[in-house]
Amino acid sequence: MDRRTPSPLKNWLRALSTGTAGEQLRVGPRWDAVLLLLAIVAFLGINFFTSAGGPLSHYFVPMLVISAGIVLFLLSLVLISVVALLLRLRRGEVGSQLATRLVVIITLLSFLPAAVVFGFSWQYLNRGVDSWFSSAVQSALDQALNVAKAGVDRYRNSTLLAAENIAQALVGESDSSAVITVIALRDQYRLSSVTLFSSDNRIIATSSDNLSLAPRLPRREILAMEEGHPTATIEPEPKGGLLVKVLIPVLSPHLGESNRMLYVEQPIPEQLTRAAEAVQVAYTRYHQLMLMREPMKTAFQLSLAVALLLAVLSAVWMGLLLARRLTAPIARLAAGTQAVARGEFIPLQTVASHDELGVLIHSFNNMTRQLARAKQQAAAAQEQAEQRRLYLETVLGQISSGILTFDGENHLAEVNAAATHILQADLFRGSALDDLHDGTALEPLWKLVADWVEHPRNGMQKELQIERSDGPQTIIVHGAHFADDAGSRGFVLVFDDISTLVAAQRSAAWSEVARRLAHEIKNPLTPIQLSAERLRRKYLERLGDEGETMDRATRTIIHQVDALKVMVDAFSEYARQPQLELRPLDLNTLVQDVLDLYRGQESGVEIRAELGAGLPPLRADVHRLRQILNNLLRNALDALQGGVESSDGKHILIRTRLADASPTKMLELSVSDDGPGFPAELLARVFEPYVTSKVKGSGLGLAIVRRIVEEHGGQIIADNQGLRGGARIVMDFPLG
Repeated sequence: MDRRTPSPLKNWLRALSTGTAGEQLRVGPRWDAVLLLLAIVAFLGINFFTSAGGPLSHYFVPMLVISAGIVLFLLSLVLISVVALLLRLRRGEVGSQLATRLVVIITLLSFLPAAVVFGFSWQYLNRGVDSWFSSAVQSALDQALNVAKAGVDRYRNSTLLAAENIAQALVGESDSSAVITVIALRDQYRLSSVTLFSSDNRIIATSSDNLSLAPRLPRREILAMEEGHPTATIEPEPKGGLLVKVLIPVLSPHLGESNRMLYVEQPIPEQLTRAAEAVQVAYTRYHQLMLMREPMKTAFQLSLAVALLLAVLSAVWMGLLLARRLTAPIARLAAGTQAVARGEFIPLQTVASHDELGVLIHSFNNMTRQLARAKQQAAAAQEQAEQRRLYLETVLGQISSGILTFDGENHLAEVNAAATHILQADLFRGSALDDLHDGTALEPLWKLVADWVEHPRNGMQKELQIERSDGPQTIIVHGAHFADDAGSRGFVLVFDDISTLVAAQRSAAWSEVARRLAHEIKNPLTPIQLSAERLRRKYLERLGDEGETMDRATRTIIHQVDALKVMVDAFSEYARQPQLELRPLDLNTLVQDVLDLYRGQESGVEIRAELGAGLPPLRADVHRLRQILNNLLRNALDALQGGVESSDGKHILIRTRLADASPTKMLELSVSDDGPGFPAELLARVFEPYVTSKVKGSGLGLAIVRRIVEEHGGQIIADNQGLRGGARIVMDFPLG
């Protein structure tokens, strides 16, 4: 044989691997259907012949052999096709990976459920067959049989007892009177038939519920075997059912006379008979099945195994056929796609098929003709989008208002620097609106936005106050929905920090209130005081002993008027328009001058200063700054008077330094003490008028201090981070 001549098997494998095996070994749809039909018939035949009492159970082995042959044939087809597919995959042919993936998926989809069903069926089969022959079933059948026998025996014994009673009653009865006794006692005991006959089988008396039938005498075998001894037997009737027969001797009262015999028949009730027969049949069949226990299990297990193999192999074979028919045109599509990836927009050769693959190739050709134009349009659109994005980012970066945009899925799309600065939070693109609910100070803002998005309106404008650690922040939020050119919906949020504006409005309102109060209260104070003094001069000496009351009353009026004047002066001070005399001054010298006035006046309080060296001159109003220091020192002294003294005494610290951390150089002036500090609930509003924790006081001291600091263009904050956690006021004044 020429070695260059390939063998038929190699030719067929090569054809199978290239998708042309159908020309050499064609297993078309018809033969596939016939093969599957034979497999199904074989499985049904095995399933039918595995029944223990089947009429053709002896055909089980031939059917098993036929099924095994079908399984082996399918297995050989599958193995040959798998080997051919692996050869294609090894050569890296286009479409081989897709075919392999299809075969693996179909195999898994068919094998895994079948294996699970097989495992559970195998387990339940063994348990089910074993449960049929369990000791509980055997015991139940034995007990049922015993119950049936006990019922029949009880009925026989009751008939025997009735016969004995009748025989006892017939002792000494003559033949003529025995007829009446037999009839009466049969009715009394509700027997079917009672017959009294002599020893020579002559009927003496009889009574039966069926008068049309002649009395039946006991068989000779019974008479011969049981003569002289009572007996009770149960025999089947010709028409079905069971009959109790009792033969009992009737003793003669006279010696020498032969004993008479009493014969009683009583049918067992039909219901009891059927029950007893059913139990007996079930008992017999159960013991027959016990002999077939292991063969039945083996037959069922073989049926399951054959079913699993037929199902899996058939599915794999059909998967191979499907993969082979799909991969040929798909391979052409893959080659065309690779060409498109290289930039070669060449249409594929059209196919005559009008199925989905034909439509797919036609669509691919249309796609390749449009890709060039689409690529150019996409490049132009991308360039425009990039330019618009850069322009938008530039514009948003220069806007002082915070701007947030969300897409249709409520994810953050854009955020500018002002938004991060105003909200004092790190916001990242792509964050979901629901994820922003983090329980921080911004929680009210996100809840407001979420409620507006859930119940959309044309627009939204809301003023919101956010509680910060350094005081409340007031922002105004604007919201609007939008839709872009692509139809995607979203919304935009624009917000501004108006805390300074709100504080200025509140300060202006308080200034107007203070001005009006000062005007309305101050006018009547002088006449009241003058009238009280006139009363003292005119009537105090004339009243004599009653002058003490006059003296106390007028003195109280004068003192209260003086207190009201002090309050009115505070109102006037807070409400007056700023008239600053700005001059360069040495802040350290001013602090030392003020401290010289307080040192030694308050016992138990140490006032010390930490003054920065080489501070530049500050352009300010010296009288207004002196007023600031006096107000703050008085507040600190008042706080220390009511506090608990520590082991090393009470302290007030005034500190000056150059605060160069900010872009604009500032001079920092701070006053701190080791008193109880500000109450937490008042810390955010300590600079508002009439906000104070002291029992006595107008609540205008710190408000005036803030007013003076702001008149100088500075900033002021209050916290509880002073000496040992006491109060601290920090003021920053700009230089220049």
